Amino acid sequence: MRDAVEQATEDAQKAREKLRDAGTGAANSVSRFAYTSSYMISYGLVYATVFVAKSIPQDNPIVEGFIDGGRAAMDALSEAKAASTPLDSGNDA
Repeated sequence: MRDAVEQATEDAQKAREKLRDAGTGAANSVSRFAYTSSYMISYGLVYATVFVAKSIPQDNPIVEGFIDGGRAAMDALSEAKAASTPLDSGNDA
């Protein structure tokens, strides 16, 4: 009877270890899938964007509009960052 209890305890311990290992393996698989998918999507988008940007002649209104729009977006971002940065209250006069 004692041997049966010990065997059942060992089997339960082995089952717990297998479940723990399976959970870790599944988490790693999901993480790897998310990383690979994100990498492939971002690479494809950036490559396609650069390809299209390089294929457009530089001296035309479309490119000038893209450049002006990009500059306006960067200026707006800088203004938003400056507005959200708290002022240094320790140096108030």
